[in-house]
Amino acid sequence: MQKRVNVIKPNIDPAYQNEVNAIASTWVISDQDQLGDGLLSLNEFWVIQLIPDIGGRFNSSGFGVWGNFSALNSPIVGRNMDWQTNEGLRSLQTITVYEYDNRNIVNIGFAGFIGVVSGFNSEGLFVAHLNSSLKKYYPKPPINNNAIVFDLRKILKSQTRISTAARELSKLQYSFSHNILMADPFDVQVLDQPQGQQAHLRVDISPLKIGISWGKVNQIAVVNCFVLRSSPANCIRTIDSFRWHRFKTLTQFNRENQAQVKDVSKIMFDTANPHQKIFNQKTIQSMVFTPKDKKLYLYTVPISGIHSTHPVMHEIINLLPTTQLSKSWFHPINWLLAIAGILLLTVVIIGERRKRKHSIKKK
Repeated sequence: MQKRVNVIKPNIDPAYQNEVNAIASTWVISDQDQLGDGLLSLNEFWVIQLIPDIGGRFNSSGFGVWGNFSALNSPIVGRNMDWQTNEGLRSLQTITVYEYDNRNIVNIGFAGFIGVVSGFNSEGLFVAHLNSSLKKYYPKPPINNNAIVFDLRKILKSQTRISTAARELSKLQYSFSHNILMADPFDVQVLDQPQGQQAHLRVDISPLKIGISWGKVNQIAVVNCFVLRSSPANCIRTIDSFRWHRFKTLTQFNRENQAQVKDVSKIMFDTANPHQKIFNQKTIQSMVFTPKDKKLYLYTVPISGIHSTHPVMHEIINLLPTTQLSKSWFHPINWLLAIAGILLLTVVIIGERRKRKHSIKKK
């Protein structure tokens, strides 16, 4: 694992590397990389940061509905994050808000984990990482690839729409295959990024692989495999097949039967089939997000790891201001430009008044 970290880390934005090191500097960090000693070393901390990029394989799923099939007439997206966890990790579940000059980022994850596996920004762009294994070995020797968890955070900082976010991510290569569930105030789509191959963006009417059907507009689902015809074939596990067909069965929305937040929440809490259910014993977080009004509804598993008998997603309020004014407006240069504009307008008005007085005197 450490060899993989050492190859990927130089490609990570130095600002994020500094952030990881700054967090570690406030803790008691061991100088020994000894698994099971109850202590955390800097190398072990970096392994945790890059788990999705260096070997962590987790099941997850998601669904989105939009347009006139949504009661909001805008997207509603649901996402379940299924990770193998222990009490320590479950106790660190945290929402972190990063404030930048032009927008804010909401990272739904863990304290000390600065990459993004689920998150959105103040423009309503939502991204979520899902594994989609091709059963390939990790490249040997490890190749000079990127870190998806840090790239997703960078995307949320720099982009506002699915199209531009997908275009930027498609330029990059990763050592593991994955899907990215993406939503913005207008649409929900899925980006397939197979290891060593070209990325493809899937929409509701994209051609799917033979034997895999969907047949629904304004609705899209994602599991841990590629269903797009142009992507590699890897839908061989029964859990992926069952969840896909279960989403298809549950999503009967149309113009007359429009989806509401509670409907998408109910889908993400579905427990049909004990061994392959959408909401299962490994589901650590289940969420629904509405990009247009940037509302987040979230369920997190208790520290015990035992789900509530009747799980509920709670709206997390005050994550972002209802009307956000870009902080860049308060930059001194913008103030000078505003003052200059006011002065120019004043000069024009005075000049026009003098012209009118002069013309009246002539008459």
